[in-house]
Amino acid sequence: MNSIKLDFNTIFPYQLDEFQQEAISYLDENKSVVVTAPTGSGKTMIGEYAIYRALTNGKRVFYTTPLKALSNQKFRDFQDKFGQTWLENLGVYAEIGLITGDTIINPNAPVVIMTTEIFRNMLYSTPIGEVGTSVQDVQTVVLDECHYISDMSRGTVWEESIIYCPSHIQLVALSATIGNPEDLCRWINSVRKANLQQGKVSECVLVNSDFRPVPLKFYFSHSRGLFPLFSEKNSQNLKLNSQLKRLLATNKRGRFSQRDCPSIKTIVQQLSNNNMLPAIYIIFSRRGCDQAVESLSYLNLVTVEESRKILLYLLYFLMIENLELQAKIIEFAKKEHEIAYNKIIDFIANEKEAGEALVDYLIDKPIFKERLLRFLAEHSEVARTNQIEPLTRGIASHHAGILPAWKELVERLFELGLVKIVFATATLAAGINMPARTTVISALKKRSDDGHRLLTPSEFLQIAGRAGRRGMDKVGYVVTVQTPFEGALVASKLAKATPEPLRSQFTPSYGMVLNLLQKHSIEEAKELLELSFAEYLAEIQLSPQEDAIASYTTEITRLDIGLAEFNSKEIAAYEKLKERRKQEKKVLKLFERNWLQQKQKSILPQLEDLKIGSILDLSRHHKKNAYETQGVFVNYVVNGNQRFLLCLGKDNNWYLASFTDVVDINSGRIPDSLIEKLYLPETPEIRAGMINSGDEQSLTVSQLIAEYAQESVDKSEEIIYQIQRIEEVEAAIASHPLDKIDNINQIVKNNRKRQQLKQELSRIQSQYQRYKANSSYYWQEFLALIEILREFGALEGYQPTPLGIAAATIRGENELWLGLALTSHRLDYLTPHHLAGVITALTTESLRSDTWVSYQPSPEVLDALGVQKMDDVSYSPESELWEIRRKLYQAQTRRDISMPVWLERDLIGLAEAWCLGASWEEICNNTTLDEGDIVRVLRRTVDVLVQIPQVPSLDFSLIQTAKEAAKSMKRFPI
Repeated sequence: MNSIKLDFNTIFPYQLDEFQQEAISYLDENKSVVVTAPTGSGKTMIGEYAIYRALTNGKRVFYTTPLKALSNQKFRDFQDKFGQTWLENLGVYAEIGLITGDTIINPNAPVVIMTTEIFRNMLYSTPIGEVGTSVQDVQTVVLDECHYISDMSRGTVWEESIIYCPSHIQLVALSATIGNPEDLCRWINSVRKANLQQGKVSECVLVNSDFRPVPLKFYFSHSRGLFPLFSEKNSQNLKLNSQLKRLLATNKRGRFSQRDCPSIKTIVQQLSNNNMLPAIYIIFSRRGCDQAVESLSYLNLVTVEESRKILLYLLYFLMIENLELQAKIIEFAKKEHEIAYNKIIDFIANEKEAGEALVDYLIDKPIFKERLLRFLAEHSEVARTNQIEPLTRGIASHHAGILPAWKELVERLFELGLVKIVFATATLAAGINMPARTTVISALKKRSDDGHRLLTPSEFLQIAGRAGRRGMDKVGYVVTVQTPFEGALVASKLAKATPEPLRSQFTPSYGMVLNLLQKHSIEEAKELLELSFAEYLAEIQLSPQEDAIASYTTEITRLDIGLAEFNSKEIAAYEKLKERRKQEKKVLKLFERNWLQQKQKSILPQLEDLKIGSILDLSRHHKKNAYETQGVFVNYVVNGNQRFLLCLGKDNNWYLASFTDVVDINSGRIPDSLIEKLYLPETPEIRAGMINSGDEQSLTVSQLIAEYAQESVDKSEEIIYQIQRIEEVEAAIASHPLDKIDNINQIVKNNRKRQQLKQELSRIQSQYQRYKANSSYYWQEFLALIEILREFGALEGYQPTPLGIAAATIRGENELWLGLALTSHRLDYLTPHHLAGVITALTTESLRSDTWVSYQPSPEVLDALGVQKMDDVSYSPESELWEIRRKLYQAQTRRDISMPVWLERDLIGLAEAWCLGASWEEICNNTTLDEGDIVRVLRRTVDVLVQIPQVPSLDFSLIQTAKEAAKSMKRFPI
């Protein structure tokens, strides 16, 4: 590969920090490095130097990241920084390539950005790693965000990548600050020296820095003001600010007064008044982020000029390259005004300065601007009204429930300083480059699988580290907030805490077993497993497990004492009753929903000729402009071919109801003489929902609705029966002896905790004993997976069978389950949308109980899955996927293997609808899932569909169907 001439000073036009100079000097000596430094300190520069060095030496670099989004961001950044030769046919620079799960661009480029999983697969040297390139001529591999070794779901991939990587290849491991960087560096060296592959070893050296180019200053937000968290007299010895000591008092329950807790609006105003914007405001829930945006409904954080720029970005984002929306907006503008029409035509045609001219016109016509933005939101697949309007004021949210395209726009505008505050979940702090002047941490506790827990020091530092923009801010601000549960003392302890040690999450999988056994003997596989970081840490320190065993034993003893007077079986029976009541109530909701739909269908004809004064039950649940009320019908309102019902609600608000909003027609009726006295509201914009508030005259009539309404007793037999079932369960609960105990909920919780602790204690003791018996830390689990693979015919001895080779080629949570499904021949002759539904069922985790999806799975999909047979002609229970799943689940349970074996029905119909061409708006209107969640589910389906053609031994018709299904589903925003 030819060397490329690059100017060092052009690529790095700034003074290098000491730790950066130290790291690149080691790279020049062909040594590997582990670089640990605070978030935002400039670690990426070292990875970029590795790229510069390889390109000038005529070698290659692989740059790996844990996330697709981060890989895509690095791809864009490196195109700008290192691109030299433009490839017109690909639309990229020849020097830079990208490989993620669903994207391969220029894979033989000198610099290839990829997810760490792709790199690991490549190192297997089996079919799963065939992505159009190899490690030949690779001088350096950069492992960005290497602290992901501690990540529960991704950590194994990082360890495997380091273990399998040839020892002569230079590693650049970039990590946030961790508590045991020496352990990580020593482990890498031990792996490289013990590696089965022969050749020169690139020794690993630690570069550990606590340097921050922009120092952090901690503040505490209280309803009384914004205070420095620490005393400013002695910056070296961090002591709690004396002003905050008088704010530490709590009530008898150990909580702070709600009056002490500042509102979000108060905090944002504190930031604005102290010149601390732009800020990232971390809230640990999606709903909390969206509600925070709503709470700032009248707050404007941008100047007129900044508002103009945001508006221009918005118009380009929403309209350019969206031909369907362009056609709609042209029709809209044609009806509005000739000038507006001409401005929009020029803008779409990309005439010179047309964007600025359109923005000028919109600012001059605020009412038209509002209507235009609302129209764009209603007809765009990427934005919503509740997102667009706040954005024009410099306010946005950013979380997994939002479409990726919209999040990218928010990130871009934030980087430009146009968005002043972003309410985000903690995932934003995990790698995406969005530095801010300030980070606000809304709470110091977050929800976990075991309830609420305090943030770890590393989590706190990761979030705090986003504060301070290099070259722009002299200081970065970190603001913690007074809540009812946490005060300044907890905040000060976290701010001073050192990061916890990096821990291993190494876990064998079916894919790991099958891919290793294709290239290695069983003895070699064992040696590789013994090289894991988990094994290394266990060897140097057994005491954490001993401490855990002692801690769990003490806690179990404490719980035993507290629960001594209670029978564990009685508690379990009582808890089971309460769980049954919960399930029975879910069934009641389902019956009531079905009954409501039937009721609405039956009354639809009556709505065509409704008498004025009729009392209606109205509801717009799960729709735009949602409301629920009882109202009196006053008049029809016609809009084209559609008729609406103008109703006065008993809350004295006026509503326009579509026919489908009417839940029931009450037998009561208000006299015409009272209705005739009402002044009807104006309806300039005809859309279903609340349209206006009533006046004093309408208040009199609205108060009579309840008086004239007749009680409805019309319920179906199944609903009445279900209510009786709930009453029976509630009676059983009430008669249970434990229900009389005041703190029974705590007793049940403690009993459940005791069982969980016993299980965890048993697991830890088992692991500890395995190690003490000189057995490989994860070898028993590896052998258990081999047993299961043999039981299901994926291995013969230690050799993968065709099923095993097929499963080894698949990326997924449970490769064996997917392999069994794909090779079962139950999917061979499905249509594309039915196959999409099946794959969604096999790859989707269980949804929350309150999730609603209107699409029902088709009989063909349920038949293929063995859930519900269409006929009994060729029925063979043993070969049905449902039965195979049951057996696999049992086989895993017997051997303490906890991999998911998904077969979920809830989203099958949604995937089918999308594959059949349903619009994004239609999909979103038929489920309560967030848009970001829908995207993830459908992308996961597409990810498996595009893998199917690469899986050996599959039927040709299944491969063709998978290609067609993937093609149908890969449209915006998937």
